Formats: sequence, C-alpha cells, structure tokens
Amino acid sequence: MPVTLAFLGTGTCNSTPRNPSSLALSNGEEVFCIDFGGGAYHQLSRVNHPAFSYKNLSAIFLTHFHVDHVSGLPDLLWGEMWDRTGRRLDPLVLGGPHGLGNFYEQRLLPFMGDYPVPFPVKLLEMGDGEAYEGSFFRITAHRLAHGEFSTGYLIEAGEKRIAVTGDTGMCDGIARLCAGASLAVMEWGITGDDAYPGHLNTGNVLELLEGGALPPVVYVTHVYPEPGASTREQLDKMRRVVDEYPVRFVFPEDTQFLDLEA
Repeated sequence: MPVTLAFLGTGTCNSTPRNPSSLALSNGEEVFCIDFGGGAYHQLSRVNHPAFSYKNLSAIFLTHFHVDHVSGLPDLLWGEMWDRTGRRLDPLVLGGPHGLGNFYEQRLLPFMGDYPVPFPVKLLEMGDGEAYEGSFFRITAHRLAHGEFSTGYLIEAGEKRIAVTGDTGMCDGIARLCAGASLAVMEWGITGDDAYPGHLNTGNVLELLEGGALPPVVYVTHVYPEPGASTREQLDKMRRVVDEYPVRFVFPEDTQFLDLEA
C-alpha cells in the first residue's frame, strides 16, 4: 500500500516564509492531518502530488491547542461551507488530547459566528495510549511535555511506523513514542542550548541521540529563527551538530512530500 507524507507547514508561530505546523498523509484516496496551523487548508492544494486533495480530507489530529497548531481550522470550516464546487457533506473526525471538546465548543465554533457547520464533526478525545483505526492507518496518542495535555502520535500505515512529536520539551515519552518507529517528524525548536519551556534544544537532541532513542531517519520541523542568522546558516549549523551520528536528519520545506514504501 503506497503512502505519501507531505509537510504542509514546518515553521513556528514566528513570521517566516514557512507556514505553522501541519503534516498530511495519504493513501491516494483519503487524507488525514496532524495539526492544522495557519494556511494548512490551502497548502493541501499546493502539494504537487495527486494523492493530496482537500476533498479527501477525512480526519485531523491535534497535538495541542496552541494557535499555531490549530489556526487553519477556521479556513477549513469556512471553505468547506462555501465551496462552489460542492459543499462538504461527509463527516470529519477531529481528534486531540483532553480538552478537545472545550476547544471546539468554546473557541472554534464561536469564531465561525452564526454560521452552523453543515457537515458532522466527530470529536475524539484521546488519552495516553488510546488509539484510533482509520481506513489505512492506526494512530496512537503518547503524552509528551508541551502543556498539560499535549500529545505526540505514532502512526502505523502498512509496514511504516511514523512518530510525530508535535511540540515537546525533553521527557521520557519521546523515547517511548519513537521505540520501533521507522522515522520521526520531530521538533527541534531551539538551535542552541538555551532553555525554552516546552521545546527541544540542541542539548536535548544530542541526549536523545546518545541514548539511542531516535529512529534511523528524523525529519526536523518547528525550528525557531535564530537572531542574526539566515535560515540556511541556521540549518547548516544544526546539520553539523548531528553529522557524526548514524541517524539521518532531514530538514524539509513546506509542501515537500515523501513517498513511503509499501
């Protein structure tokens, strides 16, 4: 079964050419996303791959409820409400950690004003270790350390096991999430060793490498811009830090996609 992974947004809440966090996976017939930061709905139409269409979006799983991970949801609800090519009628699964119901009812729906969502939205609050079975994937929540209920996800699709951290500080849950994974999509928020609550810095990444906690390939996202350095200079410095390790680090750009083996 061919599965394709696309990076809709690899940036942060800071203003840069990169969109905020969002990741999409597709089997060619169905699309689901992890996080849905600003512009994610439109980014689906910018991925140059036939597997990705907003028409086939069936589920979105949120790692937490910070604005840069959820601000594409109003675009989705509004766009699907007024789609001139045909309004959405199919249900949408919206998954996330504890607090999802409050987020949806108290924050998201009021933003839509007096316009009711014309299709069913199935809310799925997922505790640590709880799983959801999709048509071509299984996704399991793993509690991490970015907020009271922030979570990462392990996605199993065919033979592939993909660990997605979302935002997280250093914690034991990262190793548990990545155990047996084929690849990880992991934040490396802080280029240096400065302490920044709820995010991984360079020292944390090296500690994970020394402990053998990471899978063979790691795709790095959510890198905060470093003052005085261009994006290229910053990423080159990060590559040099991890070059000696057997784990391969990749720094994807927005709308880049990866065809995974069956």
